[in-house]
Formats: sequence, structure tokens, C-alpha cells
Amino acid sequence: MARVLKEAYLASLGIMSLTYDKAQKLSNELIKKGELAKEKQQKFITELLEEARKNTAGISKIINEKLEYLVKKGEPLKEKQDKLIKDLQVKAKKTGVVTEEKIKEAVREVIVKSKEVREKSQKIVNDLKEISTSRDDTKIEEILKKLDIPTKDDLKKINAKLDRLIKNYNISINKSSRTI
Repeated sequence: MARVLKEAYLASLGIMSLTYDKAQKLSNELIKKGELAKEKQQKFITELLEEARKNTAGISKIINEKLEYLVKKGEPLKEKQDKLIKDLQVKAKKTGVVTEEKIKEAVREVIVKSKEVREKSQKIVNDLKEISTSRDDTKIEEILKKLDIPTKDDLKKINAKLDRLIKNYNISINKSSRTI
């Protein structure tokens, strides 16, 4: 809008220079036709130029009034625009803080869930190891029984019996040596 007004203003200034050239041509034509006396030519051109200056001044005044009006109209718009920009900046800052907090909370939840999953998977692995070990022990015991080879528990029982026998033997030797 300001560009259009500026161009109109410049055009009005151009009218003055065009008017002088045209006024001279017009006066020459009027002299040729006999409608204007040669001695009145300068007065005619001066009056024509004066009228063009008045028109230019009038156009300049109108343009300046319109510009002032638009500037005054634009001030509230600029204030509204500045307020909107400030409001948007405040909202963007608040949104950024909220978003950051939500991201942190989501990360904390992921960490907690991953710890839970790790603990559950570790328990499952340990349970599988235990099951695997107990099955292997059971299979080994079955094979040893089929081959008539004593198992670990059988050997413990045998050792316990031997220890009792040795203890009993030592007790009976000690008793017999006292009696002797």
C-alpha cells in the first residue's frame, strides 16, 4: 500500500514537468490556430503551471493525510502483532519446558521398565540353569544305578557308615586296652 502511495506522489511530481512541456506545446498550437495571442503565451503557460502546482500540492496533501491515517491505523496492528509474538514466545517456552519434563519422565519410565525386564530375564535364565542342572543330575543318577555304580549320595552314606564303624572300632579298642 505504501508503495502505491509513493508512486502516486512521484507521478504527481511528474505532472508538473509534463504540464510545462504540454503547456508550451498547447500554447504554440493555440497561437498557430489564432486562438491565443503571442504576447499572452507566457501568461497562459504561467497560469497553467500554477494550476498544476496547486493540483500537485493538493495531491501531496491528500497523500500525506492518507499516509498519516494508515500509519495511525497500523499502530494498533503493530501493537497486536508485537503482543502476539510475545505471547507465542511465552507459550513456546512453556511448551518447551512441559515437553522436556515429559521426555524426562518417559526416559525414567523406560529405565524402570528395562530394569524390571532385566531382572525378570535374569530370573528366567537362573531358573532354566537350575532346571537344566537338576535334569542332568537326575539323568546321571539313573545311568549310575543302571550300571550299579554308587551315586554321590550312596558314597556319602557309605562314608557315614564307615565313620561310625571306625568310631565304634576305636571305642572298642580303647575299652579293651583299658581292661588289659
